[in-house]
Amino acid sequence: MSNEIEVVVNTQEGVRVTACEWDDGGVWLHLQGQRATMFTPMTRDEAQQLLAGLQAILAKEVTA
Repeated sequence: MSNEIEVVVNTQEGVRVTACEWDDGGVWLHLQGQRATMFTPMTRDEAQQLLAGLQAILAKEVTA
C-alpha cells in the first residue's frame, strides 16, 4: 500500500493536471492535453512559490 499523495484535476479546457509527491518532499507536476504533455519535478520551495501565486490570484475579488 502506498502513502503517496496524488491530485488530479480535469479542466473544462480538456487538460488533465496531476500533482503528486516526488523525491524527498518535492512535487511532480504533469499537464496533459489533446496533443501535448509536459511535466516537471519541482522542489518543495518551488511548489510553495506556485501555491502562493495561485492563492494570491484566487484571493482577488472577481468582478463581472
